[in-house]
Amino acid sequence: MRMRMATDADVAVLARIHTASWRAAYRGILDPDFLSGPIEEERLEAWTGRLGPHQPHVTALIAEDVDGPVGFVCAVGAEDERWGTLIDNLHVLPTAKGRGLGTDLLGAAADWSLQGYPDSGITLWCFEQNEPARRFYERRGGVIVERSRHSVPGGGDRPVLRYHWPDPASAIGLQRLADRL
Repeated sequence: MRMRMATDADVAVLARIHTASWRAAYRGILDPDFLSGPIEEERLEAWTGRLGPHQPHVTALIAEDVDGPVGFVCAVGAEDERWGTLIDNLHVLPTAKGRGLGTDLLGAAADWSLQGYPDSGITLWCFEQNEPARRFYERRGGVIVERSRHSVPGGGDRPVLRYHWPDPASAIGLQRLADRL
């Protein structure tokens, strides 16, 4: 597997992975009518213009295997003064789960944050109902520090949890430890 920086030319790739991930992970969380239709256009629109030189504090890294892109992570450097760099998205194709890609992507985002924002922690929001993601983040040292409700695409709002890593190096350390095993 290799990782590369995403560019505006990768908008369709990011939207495709994002859509497939949401359809698999968010059944029972997001509106089924949204997931079966408008999600594709909505995710494409969401990613259009989001990357590039006009957004130097935003990065997206794409994980690729021999068959092409299989996951990505998007981070916003030092997005929150208190909580730090926001992991805005971390998605792996359902067919690629269980291979350590999520850990690698989280570690790569932490490394990026550490390089550009060394005094910044890492934070992300996760749907409270998304038990597999919650277990994933908790096994990697994420601590729940806040509960809120966020509006969601397709309508309504849902309870979310803020996970936090005060030291990005701890997430990188987990990735490097996994690499040695």
